[in-house]
Amino acid sequence: MIESVAAESPSKSVTSEVLAQEKFVADDWDPSRFDVQHWLERAPWRTLRDTRYGIRPDIGVTHHAVHDDKLVNQIYKLDIATFLTAERVSYTGIAKLMQHAPDEASQVFLATQTVDETRHYEVFCERLAQFGVSPQQRDQLMEDMTTKELRSFYDLIREQVDKGDFAAAMMAHNIILEGMAYPIYRYESAYWSVFDPSLSQLIRGAFSDEVHHVRFGEAIISRYTKLGDASRNRMQRLASEFHKLMTDVFESSIQHYIHLYQLVTDQYMEEVGDIEIFQGKKIRDVSEKDQAYILMEQIQQEHQNRMQRIGL
Repeated sequence: MIESVAAESPSKSVTSEVLAQEKFVADDWDPSRFDVQHWLERAPWRTLRDTRYGIRPDIGVTHHAVHDDKLVNQIYKLDIATFLTAERVSYTGIAKLMQHAPDEASQVFLATQTVDETRHYEVFCERLAQFGVSPQQRDQLMEDMTTKELRSFYDLIREQVDKGDFAAAMMAHNIILEGMAYPIYRYESAYWSVFDPSLSQLIRGAFSDEVHHVRFGEAIISRYTKLGDASRNRMQRLASEFHKLMTDVFESSIQHYIHLYQLVTDQYMEEVGDIEIFQGKKIRDVSEKDQAYILMEQIQQEHQNRMQRIGL
């Protein structure tokens, strides 16, 4: 009996790497980069180590203006509320999408993404609470910051999830929403680096997770684009539709946001002027108009590069 069991056991020559490749069913993409073990090594053991609610204890102090200057304080809270609107759509949508995933490896990854998005929501809520914002006030801020363009985009995402259209929901969530926002994360993290290093760290932490989510989205959508012309054409139509909506969101809000940021920058130029707001460009040397132009240009370039990577 013992000999029989031993004969059926995996050969010692089979490596753990091979076993990891075979533990989940996944077609045409490598699940080993997106499993729970990889998530554990990447997030709590590396990017979140020694943090509490995403913030290291040795992070720099918050500038007094964030508390005392009404304009800075209000912009600060509105920024966080805007992040929260996206995180709430993400964690509620991705959690529901798990049941529609085409394979078990995708289900496992979406479980880790749900945790990521929920953590982002929690840490941004925690930061607002530290500034005396109640849950009721927070929800009102989120409602105030949800423009009609943003609401249309969120509604379209929810529609794909409710229909159980996994490919469409992945395109909306992990390619368009998170992918096009890359330059926004970089800009916001740089902008708040002097006023509140803690918020910059929260944004960078969320950004590192979103990069991982986008890589999964690229792996999944690339699989659909390789299935044939009909599937590829559908992905192209979805990408174009979602891209137009997300562009409307950015075009309707970026100039408004940057105008508010510039009002603060002008007032505190001595302290924030040396921030490298874009690579090789200090904020004191880039006009309000040019900041909006550069940011939109970077957003569109990110999208074009991603479409090329996934075969669209």
